[in-house]
Amino acid sequence: MKAYIESLRNRPAGRLPISTYFGYGVGQVGGQIMRDTPALLLPFYMTTMLGMEAALASIVVLIAKTWVFFADPTIGVISDRTETRWGRRRPFILGGGLLAGVSFFFLFYVPDFETQVALFIYMAVLYTVMNTGFSSFSVPYLTMASEMSNDPDERTTIISFRNTALNVGLLAGGALAPRLIAAGDTPRAGYELMGGVLAAIILISTIWLFFGTAKAPQNIKSDDSPSLKEQIQVALENKPFVTLIGANILQYLSAGISYTGMLFFLTYYAGVDPFLIFPVVIILMAGSSTLVMPVLVWLSATYGKMTVYVWSLVAFSFTTQIYFLSGSDTLWPIWAGAVFTGVFNTAFILMSYSVLTDTVAYDSAKSGLNREGALSAVYSATEKISFAMGAVLFGFLLSATGFIESTGGEFIEQPTSAIAGIMAGFAVIPALLHLASILILRKYHLPKEDLLAAAE
Repeated sequence: MKAYIESLRNRPAGRLPISTYFGYGVGQVGGQIMRDTPALLLPFYMTTMLGMEAALASIVVLIAKTWVFFADPTIGVISDRTETRWGRRRPFILGGGLLAGVSFFFLFYVPDFETQVALFIYMAVLYTVMNTGFSSFSVPYLTMASEMSNDPDERTTIISFRNTALNVGLLAGGALAPRLIAAGDTPRAGYELMGGVLAAIILISTIWLFFGTAKAPQNIKSDDSPSLKEQIQVALENKPFVTLIGANILQYLSAGISYTGMLFFLTYYAGVDPFLIFPVVIILMAGSSTLVMPVLVWLSATYGKMTVYVWSLVAFSFTTQIYFLSGSDTLWPIWAGAVFTGVFNTAFILMSYSVLTDTVAYDSAKSGLNREGALSAVYSATEKISFAMGAVLFGFLLSATGFIESTGGEFIEQPTSAIAGIMAGFAVIPALLHLASILILRKYHLPKEDLLAAAE
């Protein structure tokens, strides 16, 4: 950790300035809101405010995220083949962030519809548009981290700035959002207020990212970047990348299930006010995550990324079971679980993205082609689809276990079967999926020495 801090104070020759690290990282504030806040609030909003059946609300998410499977690779190819005075990636980041920000606002500013069909069409179309903008933003943004440095350790530092900003986005989307909802004169007015404020944050962070990375190194466009069909083949030829993707499918499926279930857990299992307790949960998660970041960078450099990666998955899976001890008069398990989640969730996310930049850089060094966008697009699409499928599965789990919908923000008593379904989705299934992903990661092999040799 001391070496990490010293490297920030005294910049080694050839390293990027801290301002560029910061300019890149701040984009994740808006990116995290775009990814997490709809996943957290939309199912809860549609089932308790709009009165939409849980399975139908899940289909809204499924439609939008299925489209992402095609949108992400398309953006990857186009950005690989684009050449502008602002580089290959930054124009897409700017346009996508602006589109997503505006669409985000209207997701929570819903007109009164007379039928469920009209409401369903409105939500499905608008959420798909928002995710189109998010694809245009996230794929080039993720790719930039691989292009900004040839040093594996510096890429970890770059990602650490991104993950620190991730915590700010988590605070905005997880802690600020519920307080804004509670501050409204009515529940509907609260959701509209929240939508407006968070949309503004998305727009600001997008513009900041665009100008903050103006001096970042950028590869020139590649006429040899693969087509949509060829992207799969490019990915399959990169064995470390394939292994990472396989593990990530289980991890993000797990994350989607548990994140969607958080408000349901607080409301119906713990029996607390979700909009009062959840902001504290997010603050504890973000705070512990931020504090542990330099330690994780040091552990990664000292013991290896995969060692930190695997042990963080084990620790996360076991410590989250503490949530079962929660109750309306027993809040300490919620606070402890939030701290554990902040530390270990941050650890495996940081290692996952850092390993990703290694596999992308390895492909570029071995092939001699600038097709970073293609690989990042496959990774991004897999992440989003898996995360969304987690939310979909949680919705169907609610329907299967007898969850009762409501309107106007009313929280009605749920049957015992629905409570059991909530806890299975929130705590048990995610832990099993994380542990299962370790079996896949055991096949990963890309030593730091191989990376440096390939770059040379």
